[in-house]
Amino acid sequence: MQESYEQRTYDTAVPAPAEPADPRRWWVLAVLSLALFVITVNNGLLNVALPSVMRDLGAGIGTTQWIVDGYALVFAACLLTAGTLSDRYGRKRATLLGVALFGAGTLIALTAAGAAQLVAARAVMGVAAALVMPGTLSILVDVFPRPERPRAIAVWGGTSALGVAAGPVLGGALVAHFWWGSVFLVNLVPVAAVLAAGLVLLPESSAKDPRPADPGGALLGSAAMVGLVYGAIHAAGRGWTSAPVLGAFGAALLAAALFVAWERKAPSPMVDFALLSRPVFLGASAGNMLLFSGLAGTLFVLTQYLQFALGYGALRAGLAIAPVAVAVGAGSAVSPALTRRTGARGAVTAGLAAAAAGILTLSAAHGYPVILAGLALMGTGVGVALTPATDTVLGLVPPQRSGNAAALNDTMQELGNAVGVAVVGTVLARRSGAPGAGARIGAAAGTGFTAAAAIVALGALLAAALLPGPERGADRAGEPVPDRM
Repeated sequence: MQESYEQRTYDTAVPAPAEPADPRRWWVLAVLSLALFVITVNNGLLNVALPSVMRDLGAGIGTTQWIVDGYALVFAACLLTAGTLSDRYGRKRATLLGVALFGAGTLIALTAAGAAQLVAARAVMGVAAALVMPGTLSILVDVFPRPERPRAIAVWGGTSALGVAAGPVLGGALVAHFWWGSVFLVNLVPVAAVLAAGLVLLPESSAKDPRPADPGGALLGSAAMVGLVYGAIHAAGRGWTSAPVLGAFGAALLAAALFVAWERKAPSPMVDFALLSRPVFLGASAGNMLLFSGLAGTLFVLTQYLQFALGYGALRAGLAIAPVAVAVGAGSAVSPALTRRTGARGAVTAGLAAAAAGILTLSAAHGYPVILAGLALMGTGVGVALTPATDTVLGLVPPQRSGNAAALNDTMQELGNAVGVAVVGTVLARRSGAPGAGARIGAAAGTGFTAAAAIVALGALLAAALLPGPERGADRAGEPVPDRM
């Protein structure tokens, strides 16, 4: 008799038989990395255009928070369901469908005549990104043998960081010569390339025993996320203790409690509570979530600080942020060796601590040299922490469950993005006064950076407490939980 899903235990690993590596795996990685680049470059493209959006659409900081978070919030809300669908119907199909939908959302954004249409376009792109993200990581796990996987994940993660850094440069160049909507043109060529190459190169895979969809859990989880982000954003204008904001937080808490109750009784829950309860998973995923939360909040503030306070044009602001990509690459290069010596705990903790220190350096900056030093330290920390944290998460599950595990990790990461922009953006708005008070953003930016640094520092503390050190790191961090049937 088959065990129900919730009856499966996660105490011992069932080793999978070795299979020959896919000879096209590095070409597959190139396609997957380009797909990831498309969905990560997006926020960077738009961030540098936010001052132009504020001027042309008459938008305040609260509206721009929704334009940014309309993408990240929908992305996070759909990821778990997308991971389940990817496992059931095929990861290649889900990835390519998501890329095509992303292109459609881009075309809607290109023609946006107002803030509401732009938020809607970003929501469509968020749904698309949710289909793309878990598939890329699951296919990577399928085609790369365990010894090569850390290097492949480092390339995959480095591509994500490259998208973050390249977005402001490309977006700044376009905004400097065209209108703000032109930043979305950058998406179209990679979308076409991924669709063409992916049809030929990507292997299809799916779970042998895919779980059914869980629409009740998806709705409750989405409601909790929306309430949390809504409350954080609207605290900018109404205050943290106002009735609407407290009501939103209360609704988010209620939805979260109902979500947990529902998932614990559901025959096929969308969240693996046995996995979620493991300290190693929490240390890695929560560390990633808080890292991206602080990073998203930092970039949201920095692009406005450079233009409003230092008087940079859009292109110059984008170029000023670009060195973070070099720093991420340097951090990614040293991360595997550091992980071997210190375990996941040492590498992730050191990376998060360095990132927090870099963001805190930005809070004391009054000119670009100090900003450059802060970006270098922050980027190095991101590069050091990202690969071991991600590899630790994926090592906890067998390949046939990688889509859902990747989706759970990515959900926490994207929720971190949304909450980071909401919270740090609200701190900025409260300190700078009335919405759209661009001239006062310079004085308020330091407080925003300090809040972002505190968020990342919390992630470092969790990683230090929960992740395995070098003794266990070599044996247990990558040990998968079984998939008994």
